[in-house]
Amino acid sequence: MLLTRWLVASGCLSIVGCSTTPKGLEPEAIARIPPEQMAAVNQARADLTKAEDEVGRRNVAVQSANNDVEVARPEVKVAQSELDRAKALLNKATFDRNSQAGQQAQRDVALYQAQLDAAQAHLKASNAAVELANAQQKEAEAQHELAKAKVQFAEASALQNSGDPAGKNVNIDSIRSHVDDRLKDVEKTQTDIARLQSEAERERMAWQIADQHYKQMRGVGGANR
Repeated sequence: MLLTRWLVASGCLSIVGCSTTPKGLEPEAIARIPPEQMAAVNQARADLTKAEDEVGRRNVAVQSANNDVEVARPEVKVAQSELDRAKALLNKATFDRNSQAGQQAQRDVALYQAQLDAAQAHLKASNAAVELANAQQKEAEAQHELAKAKVQFAEASALQNSGDPAGKNVNIDSIRSHVDDRLKDVEKTQTDIARLQSEAERERMAWQIADQHYKQMRGVGGANR
């Protein structure tokens, strides 16, 4: 990130190098723009720094969401194992015609089924959260590309307004079109996020309901745990 910021400050806008710098926006040309005409450029660069930071935050959020899936997945296996064990005991009690053991086994089966339902709901909610986090990461990356394009447009405008001869070599219409394209990319990611947010919220609520049901059953004399 520090390297990227240095590149931006020096007028190089590509994360991997200067190969994507539009013709006419070479660092030496930008350096000739009078400081009093650099306000828009400086603001665009500040916005780019914020966009870079947001990409970093979204990367962390994706990792956190994936970690929650790794927590939820074994919960399903444990609950399924407990349920299978309880069902086996119920079958044995039925075969032995042991009504007392059978009644306890029936309570255990109901409890562990509720535990499994809650664990499966947790896993579904976690997977939905991962999808949302990935979409938000894509939006952050799209916002970052848009911010880079806006820096280029600000520099091109400032260079032309300064009257520097290099400004004649700048294709500002092409740069403006590039900004528009990056804006469309952002809008598409935002549409995806709106849909995934609804899905993630729905799965989270389903998990909360299932988990509450399981905890209520566990609290009224289910299997000893």
